[in-house]
Amino acid sequence: MKIEQTTIQKTFEVKHKNKTHYIDYVNSDGQTLALLNRNNWEIYTDDHELLDIYLFKADSKTRRDEVDKNLILANKLIEFCIKHFNDYKPLNPEEEIEKTKIF
Repeated sequence: MKIEQTTIQKTFEVKHKNKTHYIDYVNSDGQTLALLNRNNWEIYTDDHELLDIYLFKADSKTRRDEVDKNLILANKLIEFCIKHFNDYKPLNPEEEIEKTKIF
């Protein structure tokens, strides 16, 4: 056997200031459709919209301020996820079955 390619995908659900954010990470050591037209990190808001971190030249000052605020938040969330990247503790299916038994 030989491994041709490895793709890692991880999704974090992070609560920050009473809002839930979904941070999705994808990386691969080869070509994959999962990375087509996207960065390694994507952040979704609690209403499942992509966190707006992009500007256009003609954007207003108000919009620029909002995007700057979102970029600061995005960097904090990504930094937090990197810090906790290996904290995954899978559920033991037998324990879960035991917890859900009805007596």
